[in-house]
Amino acid sequence: MVQLTLPLSSLPTANMAAGSLRCREAVYEALRDALAASGLSREYVAGELSRLTGEAVSIHHINSWTAESKAGERHVPLEYAAALTVILGDGRILAAACPAGYVVLPPEEAAVYELGRVVVEERRRSRKKKELWERINGA
Repeated sequence: MVQLTLPLSSLPTANMAAGSLRCREAVYEALRDALAASGLSREYVAGELSRLTGEAVSIHHINSWTAESKAGERHVPLEYAAALTVILGDGRILAAACPAGYVVLPPEEAAVYELGRVVVEERRRSRKKKELWERINGA
């Protein structure tokens, strides 16, 4: 078996600085802000998180994830990000975890995005049709 190697310059991350995708602090801050903005108790959030993920999550977990004294020590498990976003009704946690130009859309904005994609595709097809008619009529 032969293994091919690619030059590092051809990798999609070649031009990214080391550590440029570090988002631990941003996720920590987004979770803390989303909790405060939601008006929900940490007990309720822990209970819903447990129910939705099927794993035991206590208020102590949430306190640990948001404690300023433990910032950088405790990580919010990735598998909880979607549930926290739904429970808190806030996309900032997912957005903070996707800092490299990806966008997280709430459901009510997804249709607008999809419409935009359809419009762009229609314009491309319209231009192509125009070019083809010009070739047909010009020949």
